[in-house]
Amino acid sequence: MSLSQSFRVQNFLPVIDQFVASLKHRLAAYELVCSRFGFLHELETLAPPDIQRAALNLVAVYNNDLDECLGNELVQFTEFMKMFKVKEKSDDVSIEQFMYQLIHLKCVKESFPNVEIALRFYLVLMITNCSAERSFSKLKLIKNRLRTSMSHDRLSNLAVMSIEHDILRELDFNDVIDEFASRKARKVSI
Repeated sequence: MSLSQSFRVQNFLPVIDQFVASLKHRLAAYELVCSRFGFLHELETLAPPDIQRAALNLVAVYNNDLDECLGNELVQFTEFMKMFKVKEKSDDVSIEQFMYQLIHLKCVKESFPNVEIALRFYLVLMITNCSAERSFSKLKLIKNRLRTSMSHDRLSNLAVMSIEHDILRELDFNDVIDEFASRKARKVSI
């Protein structure tokens, strides 16, 4: 077996297999989210019985957080939303984001509590995927081919520091340096 074939079998193909498996896993996760929350995007075109059915499926998944009256709230909220959609919705905001903003701008959170919770669940789900993407891009910046000898602990610590840079900027490094110096001091203080 030549060196190029050996590289292909030992390195390239396992990486491609892992990549394909990760894409399939991500696709399955997006299909699950779409099956649960996809009806929110089409509220205006769905008939009330279809909204009720989709809402019951969502309540079955989040039964500790949502009440069974979610379907009724969604039917009423759809009519409420139609009054403001033409005037207030901009093209750069998704319909779900617009609905969430509408609830808060018109102060109707108490009238549609389950709708607000369902929209919050949906809108927060996408952020969780972004944080994983950010951590991988940070790892790519931190561990490049020039730093391949870096230990795993140091790489992990640098990645956390890079991802949480806004918290890191608030730290007072004088205290950290003084504590490090006192721990590493070789002289015995008298």
